[in-house]
Amino acid sequence: MAKLAHKAFVWGVYVAPQARGQGVGARVVSHALSYASETLGVKQVNLGVNSRNTAAIELYKKLGFVQYGLERGFLLVAGELHDEYQMVWHVRGAA
Repeated sequence: MAKLAHKAFVWGVYVAPQARGQGVGARVVSHALSYASETLGVKQVNLGVNSRNTAAIELYKKLGFVQYGLERGFLLVAGELHDEYQMVWHVRGAA
């Protein structure tokens, strides 16, 4: 795992409907990014997000994530395929 020690992964961010629109998601993800970079010393953080989840995609972009890939048919929900964007956040100054 030493070859992957430079990166961390965010998996499964969820904000309850009654808490949405209050900045909770941004605070949680920002805290995770701070912890990953400052405590774990990683150089990048990766995540995947459903391509239909525009609110999450905009949040991640606002926090500095950029899309680097697309997996077609990542999820099969009720017989319908959903795509997933792969996104990455790079620690500033990390080489």
